[in-house]
Amino acid sequence: MFRSNFFHSAALFLVFGLSFWGGKTSASTLDIVKERGYLTCGVGEHDFGFAQRDIQGKWHGFDVDFCRAVATATLGDPTAVRFIPVDSQNRITTLLEGEIDLLTRTTTWTLSRDAAMEINFTRITLYEVQGVIARSELGITQLNEAKSGTICVNSGTTSELNLADYLNRNQTNLEMLVLETQQGRWDAFFNGRCDLMTSDRIDLQAGAAMLAPSSDDYVILSDVISKEPLAPAVRNDDDQWFDIVKWVINTTVASEEFGISSQNLQKMKEELSPQQTRLFGKVNNLGGALGLDPDWASRVIGDIGNYGEIFDRNLGEGSQFKVERGMNNLWTKGGLMYALPAR
Repeated sequence: MFRSNFFHSAALFLVFGLSFWGGKTSASTLDIVKERGYLTCGVGEHDFGFAQRDIQGKWHGFDVDFCRAVATATLGDPTAVRFIPVDSQNRITTLLEGEIDLLTRTTTWTLSRDAAMEINFTRITLYEVQGVIARSELGITQLNEAKSGTICVNSGTTSELNLADYLNRNQTNLEMLVLETQQGRWDAFFNGRCDLMTSDRIDLQAGAAMLAPSSDDYVILSDVISKEPLAPAVRNDDDQWFDIVKWVINTTVASEEFGISSQNLQKMKEELSPQQTRLFGKVNNLGGALGLDPDWASRVIGDIGNYGEIFDRNLGEGSQFKVERGMNNLWTKGGLMYALPAR
């Protein structure tokens, strides 16, 4: 009896001990978010079209909307988000240190960030390119026409690295002026400290629309220095949370493909196709696979809208920036946006 009990106790100790040391007893990100009652999300600040506060202090923007989409999917409330402003220097550190659950601030998906850092990129939300804006008085349309001068760029960004490569490759006489913040970069450009500036092209379009005294004061050059696929990121220690964020984003794209929007969702739910039923039907088990309830996808579209709605109101025709969809249009309309199958 003693021998049997001894081995039984030892076996239990081994099982529970391995579970403890393997981290199995630690709470998931979803559990932590539910217990806390709100999502913490890293976004930019004064990031025109992507993340900015109005005079009442309410957050708006493309990146903000994806935070709200995850909040309503997981908590049933799109306002259950605490937005944490981060910059290009501290955004990934803030995520790794657990100060935020999700990073949506414009961040380029690169091999070194993906493989060398303990983060996972979820899904591309914006296909971007790095461009250049110039003071109109230079009289140029391409970067190689600038024989000398200073070009501003933010530190800690892929834009800085890409610009250094470009200048080295083309052996130009341009000098880099590296600045820490977006606001500092824009101030330097419009105050004449630099003749040109480089960043993501939509950032340049939006910033110029908001800050330039006149559209005659600047020109966005035709150059494309690099491809910049932007994607939200999570820590790489929670596959469930990674899947949730990835499929929330995917659902916004799938809904646009289906022709389902925040405006017609309830009407469309009366005659759903089999594909649509798997996401929006009253009886579906896809939510359970993610740890969510059956209505999660309906809330995402009803509260936030499909991908086209998110793009349009923040960056596109419904905004003051009038950015064309281009590569960010659906694949059926010549773009690169393509929903993974929900089944």
